[in-house]
Amino acid sequence: FLWGAMNQFGLNSNGFNALLLYWVLFMILNLPSIASIWNKLFEKKESKKQENALGTIFGVQSKNTFLVKLFSDRKESTKIFDFVEFVYSIDESHQIRKGLILDSYLLNEQQWIKILTTSEIIKIFANQSIFKNHTEDVIYKINDVPATSYLDKFVGIVTENSSISKIKFIYNSKASIQEGQLLEIKVGNKNVTVFYQIVEGITKIEQLENKNETGLIIGEAIQLGTWNQEKVKFEQFGWVPDINSPVYIASKIENVELLDGEFQIGHIPNTNFPVIINKELALTHHTAVLGVTGTGKSVFSRNLIREYLKDKSIKAICIDFTGEYRGKFTDLNPFKLVSDAKEIKLYEAFEWISKELEKFGNQQSKEGLKKCDDFIKETLKEGLDAFLKSEDSQLCLFELPDVSNTASILEYTRQLFKALFNIAKNDRCYGHKVCVVLEEAHTVIPEWNFVGISDKSSHSLLNSIAQIALQGRKYDVGLLVIAQRTANVSKTVLTQCNTIISFQEFDKTSSEFLSNYFGQGIANVLPNLRFRQAIAAGKALKSNVPMIFEVPEITEPEIADTAEE
Repeated sequence: FLWGAMNQFGLNSNGFNALLLYWVLFMILNLPSIASIWNKLFEKKESKKQENALGTIFGVQSKNTFLVKLFSDRKESTKIFDFVEFVYSIDESHQIRKGLILDSYLLNEQQWIKILTTSEIIKIFANQSIFKNHTEDVIYKINDVPATSYLDKFVGIVTENSSISKIKFIYNSKASIQEGQLLEIKVGNKNVTVFYQIVEGITKIEQLENKNETGLIIGEAIQLGTWNQEKVKFEQFGWVPDINSPVYIASKIENVELLDGEFQIGHIPNTNFPVIINKELALTHHTAVLGVTGTGKSVFSRNLIREYLKDKSIKAICIDFTGEYRGKFTDLNPFKLVSDAKEIKLYEAFEWISKELEKFGNQQSKEGLKKCDDFIKETLKEGLDAFLKSEDSQLCLFELPDVSNTASILEYTRQLFKALFNIAKNDRCYGHKVCVVLEEAHTVIPEWNFVGISDKSSHSLLNSIAQIALQGRKYDVGLLVIAQRTANVSKTVLTQCNTIISFQEFDKTSSEFLSNYFGQGIANVLPNLRFRQAIAAGKALKSNVPMIFEVPEITEPEIADTAEE
């Protein structure tokens, strides 16, 4: 056009200048088309001749992630999770790389893909090259892929804002994952395998150029640590994975053997990673089992009691007002702490003392109070002595006669703790370790503001119960606290429970209390836990990091119905 205009009008004519201005405006308005034509003129001709060529590397997002612009006239179609091969020109060794298509999107009216390369992908093809005479930076699609389980394990890649304790990852996988899933990532130059547990999933829109958008799912997972097979526990790891590191579903481990005194309470969901507690530490350092009704809490607790009692040196005292334990433990020949006749007299004595103490001091019968107090102490000590010295039963039931938090009930329980503590202190429970089970603990050790009486007179009673309970561990007397909510259970006792196992919880008070114990990230999972799922942490756990685990289905012994007999 310019050559013709110049020949027709000459360089210095008005006609040529007008046509030149038209040409300049035309070129400016058609820059995208001109750029495309120019690019095609200089594309590597070899790539056009090869049927498997997809496109050329346009940029590198990390050492293992490449951005590729696809050829407009390519013969091969592409989809996510196709495998590819290429040689990167910047790589001095000219190593032949294998990769996986992670993502595909349109940008500036062109199609782009993202490629992930890992050593695991190379192993799929036995380190063998698929194509010959590679053109540098050209990506070739591999059609014949050996049978592999790689895509069943691959989850996504680590993304920004990850930290040592919690990683974030872009979920882009064929594999189905869920909350509580165990993941593994290679971290550091030595490729140490570090395990993480999923606690959250968030959808996100990412803005691309020219108002284009792409949707993402961002997962969050907390660090459990590296797995020590010899010690059968997770150990904390002190560094964060590289960005774009591949994330995989955790592989199975070799079966482990439990040591004496250990008990597997469950496993991490969808894995064979065991969750193990030391029964002695769980008993002597107090354990709390929390959770709303219908989550598997009670069955789990009863099974834990049975595990304790496999050790003949351990005895359990179950404080229960529901009467449920009597039916569930019939096969263990439970010992009744107080006979029916004396139990009635005991409760009448507590009622009389309660009413007597409400009177003015000068109206109280000092002699009657002392007589009743001596009767209570003697009766409870007599029952505890008989149980602890008995060789026929390891389980004792102490059934409360009322469900309300009256001063009488609290005093009744306080006297039991006091009598047991004196025996533990003076006689070391006659050579036994004792587990005191507090079923529906809000009745036995409630917060003072949940006590069902009109004033705070019971505050001193609660402090007395808590003090006796906390000092008991020095003499091998431990607690198993079972409750639905933390809000109405004495925090003095709960904070001294060195192991906590929490099933599903909904209320804000429980979430706030447990977040201080477990950490906020994993405590947020509590409302979403499924049936027989729980979070565990504490001194008695072999891995003392908080983790989500699944309780196996527990079949309790069938107890014959003796109601008609």
